[in-house]
Order: sequence, then structure tokens, then C-alpha cells
Amino acid sequence: MSIDYDENPMTDDELQDAARHIAERFTDHDSRFLALMTPEERAGHIRALWMLYHHIDRIWEAPKKAGGPHPVELGGYGAVAGLRDMVDALIGHAEQVQHDAGDEPERYSAQMVVETIE
Repeated sequence: MSIDYDENPMTDDELQDAARHIAERFTDHDSRFLALMTPEERAGHIRALWMLYHHIDRIWEAPKKAGGPHPVELGGYGAVAGLRDMVDALIGHAEQVQHDAGDEPERYSAQMVVETIE
């Protein structure tokens, strides 16, 4: 049975829980492919995930920084909370694989460069 989320949208708690469950179910797949990467690639991957996490975290923190209520009190931030939890879990997967592989992440520096494509 399929649920029509346009007619029955998920609550904030359901969105956050769904993201957590997806991250948990993704662990084996993610870890297997992370293990195929080089230490340098894993370091770059983690750097990209941290950049995404900080972006999502800025969205989460914005109402409080603006002097408003906590996002939970505002409502509508379940997707933000869920994404934040999911990306945190993805970072955890990558860091665990680094540890298991004996990577020395401090030896690698990853820099992200964004270029305009014309």
C-alpha cells in the first residue's frame, strides 16, 4: 500500500524519524562503497559532507539567531532536522570506515572548488 503524502503530509517528527531510518538502512551500502575509496577520496568525501552539514545547520539555527523561537516551536522544520541527522549519520559512516581502514585523516587536506560552468 502506498501513501499519498500530498494528501497526508508527514509530520515534522515523522520526517525526522524517516530520515534517521533511511540513514540506518543505508549504513551497509555506504560503508561498503566508502571502503573502496582511497584515503584521499574518503577525506574529500567527509569534507563535502561537513560542508553540507554546516549549510543545513545554519538553516536550523537561523530562527534562533534572528531572535525567534526554536525551530521545533515554529514547526515545519522536520525536514531540516531529518537532513541534519542523516548527514551526521553519513559522516559517522565515513569516519568509521576511515578508522577501520587505518586512515590518518590529518594527513589529508581536501579543498572544495566551485566553478561556474558555461
